[in-house]
Amino acid sequence: MGPVLAFHRISDADAARITADAEAALELIDHLDRPGEPTGDIDKAWDGLRHLLEAANIDLDLFGDLDPWAGDGATKIWTAAEITTAAHTLTATPYSVLDRHFDPAAMDADDVYPEIWDTDFCREFLRENYEALRTFFAAEQNSQAVSQFQ
Repeated sequence: MGPVLAFHRISDADAARITADAEAALELIDHLDRPGEPTGDIDKAWDGLRHLLEAANIDLDLFGDLDPWAGDGATKIWTAAEITTAAHTLTATPYSVLDRHFDPAAMDADDVYPEIWDTDFCREFLRENYEALRTFFAAEQNSQAVSQFQ
């Protein structure tokens, strides 16, 4: 199946619970999605977006210390300040800036996951997930969030 990356808004109490009990994070995260609110699920687009952000020299680290291949359920707590900074960066960076760096051959050569970059749908896949990420961070400014590879 392969790792997917998702971001979820959390409260201070949720952050404390996740910090105190990493195993509780798995159960808590399953219940964090709120109908009608933006989702921070960027599916398997995470590495393609990471590649494009780096190629465009955009200073935004989506992973922190998370290892997408560890399979350990580790989480990263994003502070309200980090969310706000990321929101400003994403808002100031339309997808067209990233798309200029889309190069399927280079992405394949760099082993960017998943290996789909020469398909017809992958540019739209990246754009849709980038826009979802922008929307999520813009909506969650001044909130905390948790990210996790699943």
